[in-house]
Amino acid sequence: MENALREFLESAKNWEKMETDIDGVFVVKIPETKTREAKLMVEVNPINKTTGLPKKRKGLFIADFEMYLQFQEALMEDEVPALIKTIEGVNPENSGPSKAKKLKLKD
Repeated sequence: MENALREFLESAKNWEKMETDIDGVFVVKIPETKTREAKLMVEVNPINKTTGLPKKRKGLFIADFEMYLQFQEALMEDEVPALIKTIEGVNPENSGPSKAKKLKLKD
């Protein structure tokens, strides 16, 4: 696996995706910037079961194991599923952009 990833980092075009054998999990080559070299990231983007395509244009990008653990911890919070279900009930079918506000989830 490591050799295949090294080869992909060297030969892939910027933003090129490589599928994995896990549905909705991709490896993406992120372009270099003025301050860092090009690198690979994991993108998690669930697949639409009807179309077989990713649900969003861009998914959740994970740069390193620490970031993975932080996402995992945040998503495992007991209040997150309730928040998501409540948002589904509150949102209109097509919602427009709005200003970010902070919502208190814990008492």
